Amino acid sequence: MGSIIMPGFSFASNLSEDAGERSGFALSEVDILNHLQDQSPVRKAIEQPNSLHRIRADAYAEAVANLLYFLGATEEPSMPTLGSRFARSLGHEWKNIVNIEELLTIEAVAHHVLRKRQETGDLDRALLVNELKDIVGSRWRKIHEQLLESMSMELAFSPWYSRSVNTNNLIELANLFKSEALPVDSNTFVDQRFINYLSKHLDLLGSINWRQFEGLTAEWLSRQNYRIELGKGRNDGGIDVRAWRTDAPPHSPPAILVQCKREQRKIGKVIVKALWADVFHEQAKSGLIVTTNDISPGAEKVVNARTYPITTANRKQVGDWIMAMRKPAAGIIL
Repeated sequence: MGSIIMPGFSFASNLSEDAGERSGFALSEVDILNHLQDQSPVRKAIEQPNSLHRIRADAYAEAVANLLYFLGATEEPSMPTLGSRFARSLGHEWKNIVNIEELLTIEAVAHHVLRKRQETGDLDRALLVNELKDIVGSRWRKIHEQLLESMSMELAFSPWYSRSVNTNNLIELANLFKSEALPVDSNTFVDQRFINYLSKHLDLLGSINWRQFEGLTAEWLSRQNYRIELGKGRNDGGIDVRAWRTDAPPHSPPAILVQCKREQRKIGKVIVKALWADVFHEQAKSGLIVTTNDISPGAEKVVNARTYPITTANRKQVGDWIMAMRKPAAGIIL
């Protein structure tokens, strides 16, 4: 594979498109530099925007892969070849299914079919099957689906294939930390792309916007089969989320009243007692404090001594929620 020659600012622009559109983020140059590895030659080029740079094509692809990984869009920080994806999809014993020469030929055929798809908009499945039959004979049935899956992932993440993306659907990464705006879909409480991002940056949990933290909590409970009422955010009386089991009768008391505390200090007695008063007043079954820190020993002692039906989801547990909810980007449907 050859090299790419262009000024540093062009590398920044291309990365914004190639990694941004594949992750769903509208990436600024600052976003790129904050997430690109220090040793990346592409990073060095971006840091000298007006100079001309020669970057190996595979190094550029690695920079895209690196960004996608740290944005939470992919599972690995590198850009495997289509042949590597395919061999891996066949399992550890792939050499018992195809030999090296066949693998390389299949990879070349797959790229040829994908390039034709770029030109026509349609995948020529008949061509692919006929080529596979010529290469491996009747074994084509054993590898066909795995090859299509590998081609799908190649099309989705490789910068050498363009993809159609509605740029109006891109979101700014900064919104996770600065914006109170949550998804307009009544069944979604925080953008999945933010969850994916946080799965790679759990250390930033305490820095996200307080409203995004409330949305994150509501999203977790919703996925645990609760019907959710998310508070207004401001002037909500101290209750951030109310949750009912989906089979709860209409107008029944909430199963859980939730207070979200995105704070550096530990949860104290005052917060515990206030939540208990709300639980008692609304006849809820329990209370839940979700925090980016933890409950203080004094507050925990009050809960235990008075047998309050209150539990705490601390920073580690919220991190576990995020990891359970992450959904890395999928391949392109072929």
